[in-house]
Amino acid sequence: MPASLSLRAAGTDVQLRASGPAGARWQVLCDTFAGPLAWNGTLPPAPGPAVTRWPRPDARSCEATLHAPQDRAGAPTLLARAALTLPAAPPVTPAATVTAAAPPSALPAAPAPLTGRLTVTPASVRLGLREPWAAQVTLRRADGTPAPDGTPVLLSADGPAGARLSATRVTVNGEASWQLTPDVPGRYRLQARAGRWQATAAAAAQPALLGRRPPVLWAGPDLEVGPLRWTTGAYPDDGTPVTLQALNRSGRVLWTAQVTTAQGVARARVPTLTGAVTLRLSVAGAEERLPWP
Repeated sequence: MPASLSLRAAGTDVQLRASGPAGARWQVLCDTFAGPLAWNGTLPPAPGPAVTRWPRPDARSCEATLHAPQDRAGAPTLLARAALTLPAAPPVTPAATVTAAAPPSALPAAPAPLTGRLTVTPASVRLGLREPWAAQVTLRRADGTPAPDGTPVLLSADGPAGARLSATRVTVNGEASWQLTPDVPGRYRLQARAGRWQATAAAAAQPALLGRRPPVLWAGPDLEVGPLRWTTGAYPDDGTPVTLQALNRSGRVLWTAQVTTAQGVARARVPTLTGAVTLRLSVAGAEERLPWP
């Protein structure tokens, strides 16, 4: 049975539509500002597409994968993949209203100038260990009193290779706070804005993989990654994704697959590809490149 997968935002829900062999396993992984959020399921034996839906998460993007029930090599075979980019907030359809022009005396006054500070802790986080940056903004009016409750504050983080995180919060008692989890290593510039006020801070993200480069054993079509360990000495959680890509001489991706770890080891069967010269392997911000045999 041919496999297919689609992922879309349907109103206030996210909908997954999947079809394939009975027992095929699907996973949806959403990149939320507090860390990854995952849903898992298995296709029923009944023919036809299976439809699953759940409330839209506070996330910037989601990715769905469908894997075969089993593989002779013991590694899951990727049947289909789908991606979805979500807006910062679910769309709201306002009710139709009729308003009369307000007299000048009834118009709201311009917002008072604000002062404040942005703090980000810790200064450096380790990818793979679910360590977020805790960012906090404290805003005050000119007279020293807290900014009005509900003042919107936008926090953004710009990192290497176009990596970007952003989220908006509103103040309570003059304070707004975030938890941001990066997925690309490097230095980031965090910026907070509220009206004309703005502040910046610097932070960094580094791979938590012991040795910084994942060990790889590649014999024939069988590839083994690991055993992987964090700098804490622990294995990554079972199910930690490892991404494999085949590149040609110009750097174009010819093939990609994602496998997951069990007891710190991930296994895959690599196909024969004409034109491939490099295998790129990445896990939790750490990367290794091998010449294609």
